Amino acid sequence: MQEDVLGTRRTAVSETYVNCARCSKTTRLRYARVIQSDVLSGSNSEFEYLCTECQKALANGEKDLPLA
Repeated sequence: MQEDVLGTRRTAVSETYVNCARCSKTTRLRYARVIQSDVLSGSNSEFEYLCTECQKALANGEKDLPLA
């Protein structure tokens, strides 16, 4: 049954979405930038994604927030 739901969802929504590693905003994969994951970030993946807003902020010199 789960396969039926996933198949219907993929048919209805043809875009792939990912979460931004910096702000957790959901964004389209085509607009996301792939970056190498930080060793200390706690991510299980070698690569993560950035949304366009975070890409612009980091390009303008904004620094990541310190870990809490």
